[in-house]
Amino acid sequence: MSEPHGERAEVPDGAPAAAAGSEAQEGAPGTLGGVLGLLARATEGGVDVGAIYDRLYEVIDPELGVNIVDLGLVYDVQAGAEGEVEVTMTLTSPGCPLGGYMEDEIDACVGALPGVRSLRVTIVFDPPWDPEKMSDAGREMLGWRG
Repeated sequence: MSEPHGERAEVPDGAPAAAAGSEAQEGAPGTLGGVLGLLARATEGGVDVGAIYDRLYEVIDPELGVNIVDLGLVYDVQAGAEGEVEVTMTLTSPGCPLGGYMEDEIDACVGALPGVRSLRVTIVFDPPWDPEKMSDAGREMLGWRG
């Protein structure tokens, strides 16, 4: 699979691929630490949460050309024992017209994973998105210097 967000570091045993190189502690929802903390609990139920995040990296915001994980739009991923998956995310603003598009793209990418029996995408606006939620890779893709 191609990596639209750049190369990943080697992953320690037991950690999901999407958490490569992260040393962050679990933090508040919508923060990079929050997402990485969730990834540290890699597998919940029958679907690997790391594999779900890997697929979410394939969902590109068509206005910005950056994936939704590096943009900091993904707040939480839950996977149940029966193959039920819930992705909680936000949009860059409540007026963003891409909500339906993002849901369809997530369904196409994550819904194709083995073991996924049902998928629900929940869009929330609390906490609101802001550029601080982006990863360093996301900022770099937008040409923002740190």
